[in-house]
Order: sequence, then structure tokens, then C-alpha cells
Amino acid sequence: MLRGSRSFRFITTLSLLLCVMVLAAPVFADTTRTVKDQLGRDVRLPEKVERVVCLEHHALDIILELQAGDRLVGIQQKWDQSLAGADRIYPRLKDLPMPGDLQAVNMEELLKLNPDVVIITHYAPREMWEAIEKAGIPVVLLSFYVADLEQASRLNPELKDPDKAYTEGMREAVLILGDVLGKQDQAKALVSFMEEKRTLVAKHLTGVSDETRVRCYMANPELHTYGTGKYTGVIMDRAGGRNVAAGINGYQQVNMEQILLWDPEVIFVQARYEAVIEEIAQSSSWQKTSAARNGRVYLAPEYVKPWGHPCPESFALGELWMAKKLYPEKFKDIDIAVIVDDFYKRFYGVPYQGSH
Repeated sequence: MLRGSRSFRFITTLSLLLCVMVLAAPVFADTTRTVKDQLGRDVRLPEKVERVVCLEHHALDIILELQAGDRLVGIQQKWDQSLAGADRIYPRLKDLPMPGDLQAVNMEELLKLNPDVVIITHYAPREMWEAIEKAGIPVVLLSFYVADLEQASRLNPELKDPDKAYTEGMREAVLILGDVLGKQDQAKALVSFMEEKRTLVAKHLTGVSDETRVRCYMANPELHTYGTGKYTGVIMDRAGGRNVAAGINGYQQVNMEQILLWDPEVIFVQARYEAVIEEIAQSSSWQKTSAARNGRVYLAPEYVKPWGHPCPESFALGELWMAKKLYPEKFKDIDIAVIVDDFYKRFYGVPYQGSH
């Protein structure tokens, strides 16, 4: 009887222990979560992402703005060509490994970094991101615009409504990166800042009709420019201008005869192409444009990411700066230097030291 009692107590204790283990199991069994990237793919991530390889310059910029640079263990090759000056904000960038670029990855070098996630561009070859995933590493693809799967996979998409596509896409990309990095509050604050400054621009442009919009042109080396489907057209439109090259799609080379027919009233040049400013000043052909004759050729500041590209600086600062250049009287109450410094301190955590 005593032996049976002991056996009963043992079985009862064992049963209770098993019940406790079963009830507690969900707490330990699943330490992953799911996010959806901009190609609509469900990506399983660790509960906390601590090691990030970023092979996409737009995303790299936002990671710095979310003040998550300490999570980076690898970045895109030639990142400095797209993020000139970023190492002034985050000096560690120049010392990080570079296991790949926008369309290729060195798997051996990538695996050495043991990343929790790899962030790549939406138009990266399928075999590239499939190889990374087959190695057991989650991949997040970002496009920074919203479109159907076919267009979302292209470098030069055909977008029915570019403004809507980039507006929704930028907001989505920032929030996705906030989720990936556990920086949701900082991501929401960045989105709010962009939206507030866009509202400020729209308010100051009240009364500007389609007929009176300033004709704009973005001059790149060797007579290349941006047409429909690129963010450059959106930034001009948001700033109260009209892109004279809207009739072409994507990034293309044009000729001087066409530029003279368009006769832009204002020409913008990105800071990374400063030599184009000198070319315009010395060219008799360029001097025939209204913009050159009236001294309205402007070099856009490059805070971190060149304006004309879809990035938070363009939304929050570039559109405002451009609008002030196009309509100085309407924006004479706006101190761009104060807004830029606020943005830099709030998101990058450093004061701005460049030109405005």
C-alpha cells in the first residue's frame, strides 16, 4: 500500500510537471516574428534584430536616421557614391565590411558576418536574394514606392500616379525598417516630420495654378535627366514646379535641341554633379535657356542623400528648399537653416554643418 502510494505521488508530480512544461512551451518555442516587405513577401525575423547587413543606400540612410547604426555589421559597396558625407554623421561606416552591392553578394563574406537580416533593393536579381535565404538568412526587399509586383520589381517603373506611389512607398518603407529594427517610435516621428513639412509647402503654394507653375529641369552629366516615374518629377511638382522632361520615362539622355525647346525657367543640379554647374556657365548653348540667362541655375545641397532621390531628406527638406527657390516671396518667412538643423539633431543626433 505504501509503495503504491509513493508511485501514485510520483506519477501525479510528473503529470503536473509535464503540464507546467506544456503551458510554458509557447513562451520559449517561438522567438521569431513576421514582417511584410515591399514586394509583399512575409519575412520571418528574430524577435530582436541586432546584426544587419544593408546593401541598399536609401535604407542605409534611414537606418542612420532611426539611430540604429550600431546594428550594422555590413553595408553596400561604394556606398559613399550615394551617401556622400554620411561618414561625418556616423564615422564607423568607412570601417564596415562590404559583402555586396545592389545586384550582387559575396556569400562567403556575408556568412562571416552572421547577420540577423539582409536588406536589399527591390530590383536585385531573384537568384541573389534566394541564395541568401537558402543560407537561412532573412531578406527584406525595399522599393520606396508602392506598385503592383511587376512594376515594384523594376529600376525604372511605369507608375500611373508617381506622387501617390512614392508618398505611400516612403511612409511604408520607413515604418517597415522601424519594425525590423524595433525602432517604431522613431520611425513614426520621422514620418510625421516629413508629412508636416509637406503640408507646410502646400499651404505656402496656395494660389499657384497649373498654368503659372515654374518650368524646371534637373541637369545631370552628359545631358541625362529624369522624366516620369522617377521621384525627381514628384519633388518638382510638390515644390510648385513642372518638370519639362515629364514626357520621357525614367532616367534618359536627351539632346540640347530638346532642352532649348523645353526652355526651363529654373535648372537644378545635384551636389554630387557640381561640375555640371560649370559646364552650364561656360556653354553658349546652355546660356540660351531662360534659367541661365536669369541666373536661376541652382546647386541643391546634399545633406546625406542627394535630393532628387526618394529619401526622408527630400520629403522633409528638399521639397521645401526647392519651393523656396522657385517662389522666394511666398517662402520668405521660412528659415530653412533652422528646419534643417532641427531635422539633423532630431533624427541623426548631430547638428548640420553643410550649406543650405
